[in-house]
Amino acid sequence: MVDRLRGKSAIVFGAGSSGPGWGNGKAAAVAFAREGARVACVDLAAAAAAETAAIIRDEGNQAIALSADVTNLASVELAAAAAMEAFGAIDILHNNVGVTHMG
Repeated sequence: MVDRLRGKSAIVFGAGSSGPGWGNGKAAAVAFAREGARVACVDLAAAAAAETAAIIRDEGNQAIALSADVTNLASVELAAAAAMEAFGAIDILHNNVGVTHMG
């Protein structure tokens, strides 16, 4: 199936990966884009968000990379405002944030 999300915009918090490869957030962001959505890729690590956005753009779809700390409301509000500025609306919210403490 293709284009089920054409004309929609998504914001994915946790769109990067904490290590090499693909995590759930990166996979969700790319899947939304492959279905036609414009995607705001948000991650605490700016480089991780940028990597996911680059994958999406390299496939010919629209994406922006944003950095935000989901434990800080002001940071989340800034990311949401930037996504709204870029896309005009947010139709899909995907919260995919987790923290692992090893030891």
